[in-house]
Amino acid sequence: KQPSKQLRMRAPAHPSLLSLSLLATTTVSVAACKSTSIPSVELNDGVRMPVIALGTGGYDNETAAGAVLAAFEAGMTHVHSAYDYYNLPGVGEGLTKAAERSEVFLTGMTSPCIHTAGNPKRNVTDPEECYDLTMKELHESLELLGMQYVDLMLLHGPSEPFGYEGGCSHNICALNAAQWRAYQDFQKMNKTRSIGVSNYCQSCIECLLSATTTSVTPSVNQIQYHVGMGQDPESLPSYCHSKGIVVQAYSPLAAGGVISSEACVRIGQAYNKSSAQVGLRWVLQQPSEPALVVKSKSPKYIQEDISVFDWSLSPEDMETLNRETEPKGQQDGRPSWGCAK
Repeated sequence: KQPSKQLRMRAPAHPSLLSLSLLATTTVSVAACKSTSIPSVELNDGVRMPVIALGTGGYDNETAAGAVLAAFEAGMTHVHSAYDYYNLPGVGEGLTKAAERSEVFLTGMTSPCIHTAGNPKRNVTDPEECYDLTMKELHESLELLGMQYVDLMLLHGPSEPFGYEGGCSHNICALNAAQWRAYQDFQKMNKTRSIGVSNYCQSCIECLLSATTTSVTPSVNQIQYHVGMGQDPESLPSYCHSKGIVVQAYSPLAAGGVISSEACVRIGQAYNKSSAQVGLRWVLQQPSEPALVVKSKSPKYIQEDISVFDWSLSPEDMETLNRETEPKGQQDGRPSWGCAK
């Protein structure tokens, strides 16, 4: 679910022995960045999240550990991880070596209960079994990372088959609500400071918010978002913004498609910036004020990725890029692989 070469996504670090009471108020110091000041965004629960994160999907344990170390050397303090990336020990090792836990923002992620396209494959349709499975994987994520808690835990997608293009049905909404109940309970245990979703469309968010067991609004919705998809694909970024949910863009370079975009190359020359930087800057300047997940194990590219906060694209260049219809990226340019509308 993460593109190759120059994608970008988030990742976290290894925790020190903080008391649970201190955990609830601990925030990451953006000043920890060594060469570039990375801003943070305040989530709807008061947690501050660095705007750019390192992604770790597709790496083995050794590569993941090295990428995390390279990211921290460049000044990136946010790491994105996932249960189904199968490299959590490597992420945890890299974070432990890179920084103190208080200097890191760590995001984790677990899979939906219906997950048939890839590992962990399962088709759990009973809400209570779904709750139990989710809680098990939440705790296992911490164990594999070697952490006491994460800063943000995301639900990887709605319980719809991969590639589904409809809205969330009543039965699927019940499964989503069961998983969200597990997330809320995990947060009450002080195992995560904030909880959010990924690949959720409007109908899935609406039925989640309307569930009788829901007491917490997702703080983040991580979706595909890049040049070529338009300013407001399927009206999902603007919808999330209206609900106080921060959009976090995965695959912001469309697996390298943005890097080779003629428009991004041409505009980048005018600013003495790379096409990748133009693509990332375009996302950051959208009205929905998205955050980013980038992916690279190269110190050079990581430094390039975080050097996007001290300049801006002109309104004319933004409009030019808003009109681009390529690259499509994953899912034929849809923001979610799990639902639509």
